[in-house]
Amino acid sequence: MYTMLTSESFEAAVAATNSGILLCSKNLCSHCKNMEKVVEKFRVQFPDVMFLKIDSEESPEVMTALGAERVPTVIVIKNGKAVARKPGLMNPRELAAFYSSAK
Repeated sequence: MYTMLTSESFEAAVAATNSGILLCSKNLCSHCKNMEKVVEKFRVQFPDVMFLKIDSEESPEVMTALGAERVPTVIVIKNGKAVARKPGLMNPRELAAFYSSAK
């Protein structure tokens, strides 16, 4: 489902993504696990969107570069750039509205 990113791969992956969602999370975070389920439901509505994921504990410098201060944080990528970010939990409808409103 997700393309897992590392510090080394994240810049190239973002630059190559025309339309995507990047989930910043960590393995032992229950809220992150819940957000993954929301993204799964979102994916049904938006099958053409690329789904990327980065672990905040393995790549803290990427979190800093993205301006993501906590997990989970969802970052919308359009045309190779991070255009919007939102921390915390969302339901599928909120995620769809957030994604659609990002320019």
